[in-house]
Parts: sequence; C-alpha cells; structure tokens
Amino acid sequence: MKHAFLLLGTAAMCLQLVATPVAAEMSHDEKVAAAAALLGIATLLHNKHHYKDGYSPATGSHAADFETCYRDGLHGYPYNESSRDCAEGWQAGNAEREKSVAHRQNTADQKAPPMAVKGCAALMATNFAVSSHHVHILKARSPSKHEWEIEASVGHEHMVCVMRDTGEVISARGGRL
Repeated sequence: MKHAFLLLGTAAMCLQLVATPVAAEMSHDEKVAAAAALLGIATLLHNKHHYKDGYSPATGSHAADFETCYRDGLHGYPYNESSRDCAEGWQAGNAEREKSVAHRQNTADQKAPPMAVKGCAALMATNFAVSSHHVHILKARSPSKHEWEIEASVGHEHMVCVMRDTGEVISARGGRL
C-alpha cells in the first residue's frame, strides 16, 4: 500500500513537472519537489535486494542518503556519515563490492568451469528476477569428478548450485557453502 501511494505521488509530481517547463525562476520549494519526484522514481526502480533485515527507507530523502552511501561503499570510499540510512547503504555497498571481487581471491583449484558458472548465474538470475550481471559467484568446490558446488549471491541473498561441468543443474538450495 505504501508503494502504491509513493507511485501515485511520484506520477502526479512527474506530470506536474512535465506540464511546467523548468525555469530559472523556480522557487526553492519547487526545486525540492522536483528532486523528490526524481528520487521517488529512483526509489521505485532500485533493486530491493540491497535492503536487508527488514530495513527500507521511509522517505525519498532517506532513500537518497541510502543511495549516496551505497555508492560510497560500493566504490570503496570510507564511511563518514552518521544516519541509519547512510550506515545501511554503506554496509550494503561495501558487501556488494566484496562479493564482486571474491572471484579474484579464489585459487586455481576452486575455479569452476565456465559452463557451470554460467548455468548457476542464469539460474540465480531467473530465481531473483535480475540480470545475470547482478549475480556474483563467491565460492566453488568440486565434491566429485565433473560436479561442482557453486555459491552465488544477489544482494544479500545466497544460493548454492550443484552443477555438472557442462552447465547442467543437478540441484539448487538457498544458503551458503
């Protein structure tokens, strides 16, 4: 219900912005309203997999704080804010950065064949309705010949795929290796 009101309010503000040309004479309040509308759209479009433990921003300005600090954490900048929204955003961005470089830390015997990795990423992307580019492969191990257990994540969600070398899915479960 909250999202419906946010969507309705954002749509109304966007229609107002489209009908009114942007001019240098806009008051401060009109500029703030325009920025809030754009932030509302960004909030609706943001991937909710980055929020965890029941947290979600309450307003557009809280979402903006989350997004700003998320990008700081994602790019490895130090944490220097004090709001809860910023702390949540920075932690989520930092965790995403660590996951995105995890494949570089694997040793040669932990690297699964490309077809197995691609199959697991496709399964994960389908299950969480994201592009396979948002799937991070964290760990891999081979319990038997031509079989791989691959841990993948999207945001804070984890899945373990059991794959054949050829990319065929044997099984999948939520959780970590």
